[in-house]
Amino acid sequence: MFTSSLLLLASFGAGLVQSATLEELYLQNAPSSPRPYVIPHYANSHAVTIGDQLYRFTVTGPSSDNAFTLMSTNAPSSGALGVLPHIHQRHSENFFNLKGRFQLWAQKGAEEQQARLLTQGDYGSVPRNTTHTFQILDPDTEMVGVVVPGGFEELFYALGTNHTSATNTPFVPAVSNSSSAPDPSMISSLQRFDVYAQLDFEPRRDLVNGTAPVDKSKWHTGDNALGASGKPYFVASGYGPKYLSSKYGYQVIQPLVTKQSQDANYTIATISLSRQTKDNAPTYVLPGAAAFEVLEGVLMIQIGDYPVATLYTGDVAFIPVGVAFTYYTEVAFTKVLYVNSGSSGVDSQLIKGAKSWNFATFPTY
Repeated sequence: MFTSSLLLLASFGAGLVQSATLEELYLQNAPSSPRPYVIPHYANSHAVTIGDQLYRFTVTGPSSDNAFTLMSTNAPSSGALGVLPHIHQRHSENFFNLKGRFQLWAQKGAEEQQARLLTQGDYGSVPRNTTHTFQILDPDTEMVGVVVPGGFEELFYALGTNHTSATNTPFVPAVSNSSSAPDPSMISSLQRFDVYAQLDFEPRRDLVNGTAPVDKSKWHTGDNALGASGKPYFVASGYGPKYLSSKYGYQVIQPLVTKQSQDANYTIATISLSRQTKDNAPTYVLPGAAAFEVLEGVLMIQIGDYPVATLYTGDVAFIPVGVAFTYYTEVAFTKVLYVNSGSSGVDSQLIKGAKSWNFATFPTY
């Protein structure tokens, strides 16, 4: 991580943005080509509405060189499915609950259908060729989605209505009485966006304690392992594998996607940080694109020659390939969602030098 060649690359990457200002780092829309940027929570970043759902795209195909799409879905509760049951042949999809509640269903081939009620901090993995759908259950719900490879936002641009808001309200507080699912006449046309409708899929409703099947699953009652071989899996908040790194302050890394758990070349994790100074924080230069989204607390991040940015809940920072960055927190506890293209990201590097840990937070001394 700290070899002379990487530091040289870091200096070169930083030199591309000499005399950069904090105002230039902050954007309202993901850019049309890769560059460092920060987008505040609820910014109108390529926002579209489909029925009652408001979609924002903080990392897009163009902004990440097609590494991944990072998006949010804000919506009120609904008595109907949020989308038609469908599969993707080329895209892997990941669901993370930022707030509220939503139901997620997933089924791979002839295997038994899985269903989970996701609350804040819960995660669901939907690999390629997995039938899935969801339903929003709480009046103020936000789903964070990671789709690999990038560019999947084109589907929503085609189906949705462009949205802007002077107040940056999470979603439009009105009863639209319109479905978020496409008209049946459009279903076949969605295949060009890698969406293949599975209209014979019947979401199961026999959940007990938010899970089905109940005989195989521990949902908020026991440890959740990451999946393997491209099968869907779910990780309840704090119940997945955990690692404690003490090399640069305390950090608790909770992987959600690893090289072994998915059939795609990317990783996702949450990272919880203890208070630290900038002088003690390491500098990273990565071979893959990366993004941070703040879940709790306050994240400080310096990217290239840009000044240090201060990120709050829901804010997103994107770092392109080969650009140096440093992150830390000046408050007692900060937690972020971290996404990385490839398998050599911050999460993977921290885990290599960490120890297995049984707690969702760090030690007292």
